[in-house]
Amino acid sequence: MQNYVLIGNTRKSYGVKGEMKLHINEKYLEDIFNLQVVFLKISGKHIPYFVESVRVGNALLIKFEDINSPEETVAISSKEVYARAEDLIPEEDRQLVIEGLEFEKYVGFSIIDIEKGRVGDIKEIVEYPQQEMAVVEFENREILIPMNHALIELID
Repeated sequence: MQNYVLIGNTRKSYGVKGEMKLHINEKYLEDIFNLQVVFLKISGKHIPYFVESVRVGNALLIKFEDINSPEETVAISSKEVYARAEDLIPEEDRQLVIEGLEFEKYVGFSIIDIEKGRVGDIKEIVEYPQQEMAVVEFENREILIPMNHALIELID
């Protein structure tokens, strides 16, 4: 029986060639560039997807073999991404040390506006030159909300 390790999740489609945005837990960023196969959890099963390429654009982007259009990515969007434990870099051999984003620990938290009420859950935190931004789905589209201590009333 395989020993799978949760390393991240797929996001939405990017571009027209079948690439997808990918969120990878920081610990496994070094691994994702070396993996030839990852496993997406679909209907409770770990289904193998062969990695064609991984690159950094405005986000971490992955392209799987035989997925060549945005329409083909729909079925594998928002899925947990696993790797086989034996395919991961041993702890003692890891070289990439990443200092995390200050607000990254709030992914999954809800943003509530004092006047408008609930805006949505933070899907991810992205870094822009001036500050970190929360990516939130609001009214069926993604919006960016500045993460700044002066704008935060309460964290609960």
